[in-house]
Amino acid sequence: MTKPLLIPGYTCGARVDASRAGVLVDGRDFYRAFYAAACQAQRTILLAGWQFSCDVELVRGDDAKDAQYPTRLIELLKHLCEERPELEVYLLPWDSNPVFAFEREPLQRLKLLLRGHGRIHWKMDNAHPAGASHHQKMFIIDRAIGFLGGMDLCDSRWDDRRHLIDAPARCNRGRPYKPYHDVNAYVIGDGVDVLRSWFTERWRRATGEPLELPDVPRTAIEIEPTFEVSAPNIALARTWPASEDGKEREVCEILRLHQRAIASARRVIYIENQYFSSHQIAAAIEARMKQRGSPRLDIVMVLPKESAGLKERISIGVYQAELLNRLTKIARRTGHRLGIYYHVSAEEVPVFVHAKVLAVDDRFLLISSANLSNRSMGFDSELGIAWESPEPSTSLRNARMELLAEHCGLSRDAADPLLASPLRLVERLDTLARSKDYALRIHDRNRDERAGWLLRRVLPKRTHFDPENPQQFHEGLPEPIAWLDRLWLRLRSA
Repeated sequence: MTKPLLIPGYTCGARVDASRAGVLVDGRDFYRAFYAAACQAQRTILLAGWQFSCDVELVRGDDAKDAQYPTRLIELLKHLCEERPELEVYLLPWDSNPVFAFEREPLQRLKLLLRGHGRIHWKMDNAHPAGASHHQKMFIIDRAIGFLGGMDLCDSRWDDRRHLIDAPARCNRGRPYKPYHDVNAYVIGDGVDVLRSWFTERWRRATGEPLELPDVPRTAIEIEPTFEVSAPNIALARTWPASEDGKEREVCEILRLHQRAIASARRVIYIENQYFSSHQIAAAIEARMKQRGSPRLDIVMVLPKESAGLKERISIGVYQAELLNRLTKIARRTGHRLGIYYHVSAEEVPVFVHAKVLAVDDRFLLISSANLSNRSMGFDSELGIAWESPEPSTSLRNARMELLAEHCGLSRDAADPLLASPLRLVERLDTLARSKDYALRIHDRNRDERAGWLLRRVLPKRTHFDPENPQQFHEGLPEPIAWLDRLWLRLRSA
């Protein structure tokens, strides 16, 4: 019998088995669901994220034609506060490192002050060790519904599941951007109360003041999911760094959950993620492949085709290439099948993958904010939801199939005969990926990002942005990053 994966206090923070939950794939489905839920809010809207954009359009195109409320985030929140005198809104954006200054909405503080409302309360959250970030995303409406996963409410994230080249709604301030894939989840029931308690704890850490939420009955808000997921066991899991003063303990539930799920795999491991640079996750997969007497696996990864710019190439891509190359060699030596892919839209334009998904044997699914990077496994704050069944289930198989079908450019029905069975799945995906009739392509394992002669002379053996041991952050960031981070915090607290 397979050992349970969801263990409160070890691989998760709370089991919420009685909850309903499901998945929202890509920006259109998530933003539309959040908008519908927010429009029904009565007492509280709680928002925590890595990034927010005041002017992000939540519903677009045909979805916006019959909208009864403003469709931009800050205008919607202000309108709801004006209409509903008991509604309180709390925002916790990450007080970001200056490294990300040019990726953020300019003058956001001023916009919140001038265009917000007296009952829109916000705090730029820097309650973390120097060099860390708040990467959790949670959006909670009353006691009715909570959203979490990979998506922020910000610019340049919206797309629909078709990922068309000509998509007028996929633009930021009138400028189009490339196709973009992401995955979020929602939870209804006991899980909402857990998220509310975690939000209030984060608010206390960020502000030094308690947040007393109104004691309200649980209400019903229906949204349109991409698909629902059912399983006997559902849990919420976190990553939280230890505080520099030692008062807050480290929480590594998401790392342990990945490790335990990978070690338990009998047939298939499915991953889609923005990065694959975590030495601990690579070690877990390597250990499972080398495990004597265990069945051979099909290991499927869907990643971005390449790093998003020079900064990510030198901080992540070069090191990711090393790990993927090592795992490829081990898979060949041990007889496991490792398939690494990327997704293209028409004219071979790559779809950027921002999702953070792990599925194992059609009996386990995790959707989180956690990249498969070293810092996401132990240094940045992260949040996820997981489903577990003792045996492979139709619902969890459907979740894997929905995601694979999209990446292959197949309808859900057409994908069933090709991809439903996990046996020798990589061989079938390789066949599809070699055909121009499908949207999947074989990844080159970041070979073009391997360190050449010059990069080998310039780059350290381990990146300071994503060190192999996140404890190195606690010991002091290398210059100039630590200097910038500490100066930024001092200026903001002055």
